[in-house]
Amino acid sequence: MNTSIILTIAIPTYNRCNLLCRSLDSVMEQIEEGVEILVSDNGSTDDTQTVMKKYCEKYNVHYFRNSENLGMDKNFLNCFQKANGEYIQFLSDDDILLPEALHKILYLLRTEKPTYINLNSFTYSTETFNPDERKAPRIQLKEPEDLITYDKELVMENAGVYVTYISATILKMSKFRQIGNPEEYFGTHFLHAHLVFRILSGGKNKMIITKAPYLAAKNNNSGGFNLYDVWVKQYKRLLLQTGVEAGFRKNLMEKIFITDMKGFIKDSILKYRIEDWHYDMKHGWILFTNTYMYPSLWFRVWPYAFLPRPIIKQIYVQKRIKK
Repeated sequence: MNTSIILTIAIPTYNRCNLLCRSLDSVMEQIEEGVEILVSDNGSTDDTQTVMKKYCEKYNVHYFRNSENLGMDKNFLNCFQKANGEYIQFLSDDDILLPEALHKILYLLRTEKPTYINLNSFTYSTETFNPDERKAPRIQLKEPEDLITYDKELVMENAGVYVTYISATILKMSKFRQIGNPEEYFGTHFLHAHLVFRILSGGKNKMIITKAPYLAAKNNNSGGFNLYDVWVKQYKRLLLQTGVEAGFRKNLMEKIFITDMKGFIKDSILKYRIEDWHYDMKHGWILFTNTYMYPSLWFRVWPYAFLPRPIIKQIYVQKRIKK
């Protein structure tokens, strides 16, 4: 580790060179001394290599390209292993670091010396982004300022599902290096969140959730994964296996899981079934086997997975009309 580097901003990317440029520009426009920029290309077949050559010539950007697509989690681990900073922040290649955010992040790292930061954010859905635009933050803190605490359950009560938001994650690298076998989380799409829980499982850790949004997160982006496997099966594993093993109360993690099933995941399933003409009922079976023990979900979520597609389409149309 290079002790002069306080923060590594790691951007894992795959075949989204236009969005990557916007993400990189949002960082480079506010770059400061002590910050390392690292781009880990997961074997892109578009113009990413050409674009990155220009950035490397103009800026001090470290660019690494995998010879093939290793999968999301392996690419995340590559970022960890190549980072030289005292801290690492991930930034998705379609997200934007808001103006002045980097200076504020560095101030928090230098003054508070936390183990973990969850950066607040808001979503945008247009192809162009207005940096002067401000929306309500996704995490609604009751505190008048940033939440700074040693209570990991208080962090989970506030962050909830956004503990999985990759761009929000800042971790102390010395804590990461103490974790053995991170490879066991390959294929979960949540490697970084599993590591957050593992890191917070022991010792006294200062944690921060920022009151103000530091990020603009692109909405309606394509993840290239099976919704049911990731956001039902793997999300449940994250909360109720790794989370509980890390010392979080089971009833708290179950509450978060059920709340998310009732909310955004229900809406995601609805949209998924409308857009995926090759929908297979085995996907609904994943939902059933992971939620049958929660009766409150039977009528709130299951119909979206098991009702005939024509009925689902009518529900989808009606929801869009109401909006």
